Amino acid sequence: MSNSEWRVTARRFVLAGSLAGLPSAACASAQAGGVPTAGWGVMGLVVAALLALAGVAYRRRLLREVERLRASHEELTTILDSVDACIYVKSSDFRYQYVNRKGSEIVGLPAAAVLGKTDADLFDSVTAAELRFNDRRVLEQGEKVVVEEGYVQGEESSVFTFLSIKLPLRRADGSIRALCGISTDVSEYRDIQECKHRLTFYDSLTGLPNRRLLLDRLEMVVKGTRRSERYAALLFIDLDDFKVINETQGLQRGDRFLRQVAHTLGEVVRESDTLARLGADEFVLLIHDLGLDVEQAAHAAERVAEKLLGQITSAQVDDEQALTLPISASIGITLFANGQANVDDAMRQADIALQQAKLAGGNTLRFFNADMQADVMERVHLEADLHQALARDELRLHYQVQVNDRAEVTGVEALLRWQHPRRGLVPPGQFIPLAEKNRLILPIGYWVLETACRQLAAWARQGDRQALTISVNVSSVQFHQPDFIARVQHTLEETGANPARLMLEVTESLLMEEPERVRNIMLRLSKLGIRFALDDFGTGYSSLNYLKRLPLDALKIDKSFIDGVLDDPVDAAIVTTTITLANSLGLEVTAEGVETEAQHRWLQEHGCMAFQGYLFGRPLALEELSLTEPLRPMST
Repeated sequence: MSNSEWRVTARRFVLAGSLAGLPSAACASAQAGGVPTAGWGVMGLVVAALLALAGVAYRRRLLREVERLRASHEELTTILDSVDACIYVKSSDFRYQYVNRKGSEIVGLPAAAVLGKTDADLFDSVTAAELRFNDRRVLEQGEKVVVEEGYVQGEESSVFTFLSIKLPLRRADGSIRALCGISTDVSEYRDIQECKHRLTFYDSLTGLPNRRLLLDRLEMVVKGTRRSERYAALLFIDLDDFKVINETQGLQRGDRFLRQVAHTLGEVVRESDTLARLGADEFVLLIHDLGLDVEQAAHAAERVAEKLLGQITSAQVDDEQALTLPISASIGITLFANGQANVDDAMRQADIALQQAKLAGGNTLRFFNADMQADVMERVHLEADLHQALARDELRLHYQVQVNDRAEVTGVEALLRWQHPRRGLVPPGQFIPLAEKNRLILPIGYWVLETACRQLAAWARQGDRQALTISVNVSSVQFHQPDFIARVQHTLEETGANPARLMLEVTESLLMEEPERVRNIMLRLSKLGIRFALDDFGTGYSSLNYLKRLPLDALKIDKSFIDGVLDDPVDAAIVTTTITLANSLGLEVTAEGVETEAQHRWLQEHGCMAFQGYLFGRPLALEELSLTEPLRPMST
């Protein structure tokens, strides 16, 4: 019955009741203690009407609740679709019951087309199998799974990495009815992490492990040898004269050659070993598991090193315009086992062996031994002391006389000595190369120059010594300093020394380094009155053209030729030619290392008029020198 019918019926009953006097009858009946039948009917109709009204109100509330739920569902859907992650629900048979917008984008289908499908319908077999394995852990074992999953997408089969969180959805009785998953794309983050990892642990030029990764792996191998007692080897590989490629062909071809070397070295290295690049032209190979016998391990490491040397020699830049230059390498090897070395020891020992290989001329290999390390430590301690030598006033100048053909002293050569507090007098051959290597030769060289100039100034005030000259050796490192000329001029002005009495001795090797620049420096110093002597003539590679163009005043014949003038025709011919050449160029010529009277007479007979050597005096401290009287040759 509709609402309108209910209202018509109600009106009829009310009208009938009023016409029949129902109220009075009802009262009478009530007074008699009963309810008339007609009254019950009216009350039933009223109750029915109230129930109908309540139903209408309930239906309206229900409609409002449904509308509210629909709005909430749409709002939830909007929220889920706006999340930049794949959100999905899978049934117990692994079929999709829900997927948000991001999920549909990943598979490239509308959400409606995804529902009811399995992963096998949407992905390749490998991806589907991986997803099914993780889903089983949730649906069959009730686990919460947090895992990285890979998705292959697009025609180019691009691989994306997702971090997935999967949870079981349970019924009221606790049984699992479905799976809810959230998968976030972390591909870009992983790419950034991978890039960071490569920048941290790999060389950008060659792609090989860098020093940091090498040290990490070396630490593991060192620890492994302590447990297994099996030998491992560390090989330091350094290209010989690689700078020639950079200087003659440019840095770009040099880098290309380094990449080629890295590739060729990798062809003879086991995958389980580590080939790394330390920087510049230095490579390192770490080989492990070489057995328990040291001889077998050394033999195996030597075979690998020889293969590496051969590979480097055959490596060429793949460039038609590149010059073909012979390239070789030096290799230093150290073996360790049973905890015999730590990381620092292994690196240091391999480097020591490498330096021995380079000293042997390159294109060879050397094994580390304890004697090498003792020599190196001796040099290290000596170098450390050398840093303090100037400050502690331990350096001395000794002087060796130079005489003319009448045995008259014409000057001296200032020779540096180091009076070490424990070692005594250290020969210059031991510490001067160290000083040149670490550039201590600069302050030391200027100290020598200043001390010699002060001595010249002092002699200038003594009538019998004012004509004496002092020869000072100049290091190539010192000579090529931008302020060298200014420093020399300042020293002359400060000490008051006569520049005409100062003879700077330079070597042939110095003349070959930037010859035009060297010539300009010498010309500018010559204008100050300073004289130049070419020391150790004949041991280098000087061009006669340079001798003609350079402002030289004297040549000094090296002792190695003087030693052989009496019994070696070649040495005699070289000395004779040098004397003739010097005379023809208007240069003084001094014979160094004259030790016997026979050598002295031979030199005089062949036109040499200036001499220096033990025959006339050893290098002595200033107070021990005899400078004013003709010298008699010393007995030998």
